[in-house]
Amino acid sequence: MKEILSFGGGTQSAAIAALIIQGKLPKPDAVIIADTGYEKSTTWQYLDSVIRPAFKKIGLEVHRIGQEWATAGLISTSGNSVLMPMFTTQSDTIGKLSGYCSNEWKVRPMDRYLRKVLGIQKKDQKKWIGYSLDESRRAIRMMASEDWQKGRIRFPLVHDVPLKRHQAIREVEKMGWPTPPRSACYFCPNMGDDEWRDISSEELQLASQLEKKMQETDPFVFLHKSGKPILEVDFTKSDEQPELFERACSSGVCFV
Repeated sequence: MKEILSFGGGTQSAAIAALIIQGKLPKPDAVIIADTGYEKSTTWQYLDSVIRPAFKKIGLEVHRIGQEWATAGLISTSGNSVLMPMFTTQSDTIGKLSGYCSNEWKVRPMDRYLRKVLGIQKKDQKKWIGYSLDESRRAIRMMASEDWQKGRIRFPLVHDVPLKRHQAIREVEKMGWPTPPRSACYFCPNMGDDEWRDISSEELQLASQLEKKMQETDPFVFLHKSGKPILEVDFTKSDEQPELFERACSSGVCFV
């Protein structure tokens, strides 16, 4: 099987890169990252200034896959539903919509690219997922999949070099690299308040514009768990969002 590093652009992915360069993990056959068009700008700055040059020295190219490889956008093709895990106020309590974004904008585009450009079929690839040791719930959910049962998934930071998130950060800093950013789309409803505070004022404005666009399709949806417009949310209050390892997103390509 071909070893494929699914690079998420965040802390754990940077740690995996460091471990590869140190020789603690084997060199993968390919490194691939999906560009949704909405990723935080800090992700690409770090990728281009730190990860790409380091990988280039050992002969690894990072394949950045654009949305021309996706077949779905923010709204369903019928135009009557939102494909993001936004919060809804349609009932008496605030609920959450199902999310298809990771699958449609990251997982499937990467699989198409691997097949059509690199000639690697899904059945012939072992995909590296960057969950850290303290994200066991996300890993366990993925271990129930057919891909895991057939040996097509690898968890380098769980089984090969077990590290918790804070240890992953230290591993990166030991290389002399800057502390890696937390990766996510700048409007992701799965972010906690501390992560919302991380994004720039420009990205917050873009998130607000996108929220309003989504409300043209569904007037009850919001990006934040409070059910308020994103520009009206006070992110300085205590954050009740679950920790990283409790996230609802179990795609393996977000928040890593």
